[in-house]
Amino acid sequence: MKLSTETQLLQLTTGTSLLQRIRTSQGRSVNMLKVLHLLNYLGVGGSERYIQSLAKKLHGKSCEFYIAYSEDGLGKSTFEELGIKMIPLKMRSPFDMKAALQLKKLCGQLSIDVIHTHFLRENYISVLSRLAGNRAGIINTRHMLFDNSRRVVLFNRFFTRFNSRIIAVSQHVRDKLVKEGIDETRISMIYNGIDPSEFGCSLSSFRKDMGLTEEDMLITSVSRFSPEKGHDFIIDVIEYMKENRSALGLTGKKYKFVLAGSGPLHEAVVSRAKFGGLLDDIVFPGYVDSIVELLKDSDIFIAHSQNEALGIAILEAMAAGLPVITTDSGGAAEIVNESEQSGILAKYGDVQGYAKALASLINDVQLRRRYEDNGLKLVRERFNIDNTAAETYKLYELSRRGSKDDR
Repeated sequence: MKLSTETQLLQLTTGTSLLQRIRTSQGRSVNMLKVLHLLNYLGVGGSERYIQSLAKKLHGKSCEFYIAYSEDGLGKSTFEELGIKMIPLKMRSPFDMKAALQLKKLCGQLSIDVIHTHFLRENYISVLSRLAGNRAGIINTRHMLFDNSRRVVLFNRFFTRFNSRIIAVSQHVRDKLVKEGIDETRISMIYNGIDPSEFGCSLSSFRKDMGLTEEDMLITSVSRFSPEKGHDFIIDVIEYMKENRSALGLTGKKYKFVLAGSGPLHEAVVSRAKFGGLLDDIVFPGYVDSIVELLKDSDIFIAHSQNEALGIAILEAMAAGLPVITTDSGGAAEIVNESEQSGILAKYGDVQGYAKALASLINDVQLRRRYEDNGLKLVRERFNIDNTAAETYKLYELSRRGSKDDR
């Protein structure tokens, strides 16, 4: 028996059982905007948490989310738990024309209104699919503050001409895009948001599971172990604090650092801590399933990036009621700053300055309480996921297939 084009396409990318589930869901979501998130790798970083947060507010309500992905990863199960249809789509390079044509067919068969991309590769492939006749709108969220090469800057100027909208997650990102020559009329600045209610009172067993006592003050970082996240810098800070406990007023204080996360530099950072005699001072739990439990069992949150577009982990820590110290790494300064009194902003690379600021938090309970209260208030008012989801949905509507603003 000859298979229909729809069946052939979806069997190629998903399998027959998923085709049946997608057809069923289409019957339930006639009036919803259909949004396909395109991801090369299903990781557990800030971009994936961004999509998950949007899904909790929009998926199954005003939108039907799909995710097409190239490489499996730890993030897949979380998306599946949210009821999002997962579609394998191999993307070998930013200029993979085969993937672009498959994407065009997929969007046509599923009647996708908007493709939402998050990285360069996926955005280029989406634009190529549009040049091949795909009528879905394309939105790209810029999560990074990297300095692109001249070649990439020129490619971005061309490809973003075909984006319906570009979301900058901070003013720093927006300014970076404009500086690189991106048409500012296409840029919408929408802060990342989180749901503070997810970080309310809850029982936590993190200390018990890790064999830590209640006496230790836990100073926690949650970050991917990659070059831009500044783990070498924070190791320098921890080493300096250990060598200068008396000068920093830390004699007799009990505290431990928790550097949670995984990534390509994890082994190198652990080895460096071991070489420096810091393994009694630092806990390396690796990837942590429940960030909420970890944060609820912590006392201070530290961020130490050299480069940060905004900082979802900082917002999560504030929502959990933690005082925060972070580096002046771009968008983080839009969350933590003197005018908001929402935490301490330290200069990246200034080991002594960061150590002194952190020691002041350890030593001053009233200072910690002030930053806890102000940080939580800031998240509720300015960085709430309800605001992020509402503003993003408006862009979906403006960018949808067949809209008047369709370019």
